[in-house]
Amino acid sequence: MSPAEIARCYRTSRALQRYLDGEVDDPTAARVARHLQRCRRCGLQARTYRAIQQALRSGSRDVDELALRRLRAFTRSLAEPDDA
Repeated sequence: MSPAEIARCYRTSRALQRYLDGEVDDPTAARVARHLQRCRRCGLQARTYRAIQQALRSGSRDVDELALRRLRAFTRSLAEPDDA
């Protein structure tokens, strides 16, 4: 992954939760949406967040195990140094 791609993923990850909650301005929403269409990794993160949001809204205690594993892996990746 190129440094520019890494930077785009980083910017997207910082705005992703607000984007999914509808709390970003139009230019940010467009940028994030474009990135999610192109980047498989970030797209998977968005799907994971959406699945968790949906489960929480429905009051379901059953959370997709794959989504939960992806969320945990994503959380661990945030704690890793940038050069890892």
